Amino acid sequence: MKRLLSTLFIICMITAVGFTLNGVTKNRTSQGCIQLTDFYRLPEQTVDVLCIGSSHVYYSIHAPRLYDRYGMAAYLLASPGQPVWMSYYFLEEALKTQSPRLVVFDVCTLYRREADAGSASWPSLISMKPSVRKWKAIRAVNQEGKQLDSIAAFFSFPYYHTRYDELNRQDYENTKRVRYNGYFPSFERISESELSQWKDADRTNPGLAEPLAARAETYLRRLIELCQKKELPLLLVNSPYLNQTLEKQKAYNYVSLIAQEYGVPYLDGNYIEEMQIDFKEDLLEASHLNYFGSIKYTDYLAGWMKQHYLIPDRRGNAGYRSWEETSRKFRHQQLYTRVLKQIQTQKAYLEAVQQLDECTVVFYDKKSGAAAVCENGKKVFEGAPDSDYFRHFDLGYSDLAVGCSSGNLSVRLDRKEYLFAQDGLNVLVYDKIAKRVIDGAGFTAGKRAAAKT
Repeated sequence: MKRLLSTLFIICMITAVGFTLNGVTKNRTSQGCIQLTDFYRLPEQTVDVLCIGSSHVYYSIHAPRLYDRYGMAAYLLASPGQPVWMSYYFLEEALKTQSPRLVVFDVCTLYRREADAGSASWPSLISMKPSVRKWKAIRAVNQEGKQLDSIAAFFSFPYYHTRYDELNRQDYENTKRVRYNGYFPSFERISESELSQWKDADRTNPGLAEPLAARAETYLRRLIELCQKKELPLLLVNSPYLNQTLEKQKAYNYVSLIAQEYGVPYLDGNYIEEMQIDFKEDLLEASHLNYFGSIKYTDYLAGWMKQHYLIPDRRGNAGYRSWEETSRKFRHQQLYTRVLKQIQTQKAYLEAVQQLDECTVVFYDKKSGAAAVCENGKKVFEGAPDSDYFRHFDLGYSDLAVGCSSGNLSVRLDRKEYLFAQDGLNVLVYDKIAKRVIDGAGFTAGKRAAAKT
């Protein structure tokens, strides 16, 4: 009996260690490799708009904006270079727990030949829960001589364990980091050199069609027929990008013919002038929209969807608090920082920080010793100039100390002192949702000075 108990104990320990290592070594990159894992955490029967496809989806479709502005509960089940056969199995997997009112499929990768498809997105595939469906998906990826060990991929861990030498702080901390319902914003803009490479490209639609690779067409038809069998409205889209080629245009024209055959709408963003996409301002690089372009594209799609489909407004619905929370975190973790860093005048900056919610803002003048602390736009402390004072603030995840002794003013957050302008107004902004300092600025003669900490 003791030997049996010892054996069982050892098995349990090995299993526990395996699950722990699997969780730690799992690929957590935001660019598509964890979207399926996050999808499993969603409440069942809450996704109204399910978007599938490649990186064109998670760069171009602004899921938080769809909720904030239009009340649409959308999720982007996308991954880098996602071939259509993976999109098909991702859709099948999603329909186990969700009944979307609309499926949106981005056709970007359909122009690729078999030799170029590779096993793209297999990290997301490995995130799929073990099932007969997962086995079929793995076998589909393994076609055309691609070397992906089916057994190892099915059980996931044998692949993840090879990441030991790649682990970093991100793998141990914040393992439930928000990815904004699949959306990955980038605030960078395309370089002038890359922009110039494509300035003479012919972006007129030639009107010619060329058949897709056989497997791509087969799975596109299977995807369409799956939606029709389940009575799910399907919208095919192609987000705007710069590096168009004749080969791609011919393939997309063939996709358009297939869409017409099945009576499925198809929107090619490369030929819709109403979006007013400016490649210089709205692209991350030649293949993808940045944050600014995603706003234009998403607004156009939302308007089109509202006109053609009955998608309910979920704002204020208790069952959709996770969507509201995701949008809230997006504002605090992404937008507030970007907005503040772009402001260069003291007047505009003071107006902006007064509008911030769930933020602690410290205003102080090193020379006079005056300081003030505001919470959600309301003053909660004021240190008079030429006087001694000290005040501690518990910010939840951080500690703020504001004090002045014998004319020496100090503002410290987690024991680090912040000073941006020796002469003039200093402003330190701490976001309680982002749990960090999102900006700091010093102003001299009303103009923003170079930041110093």
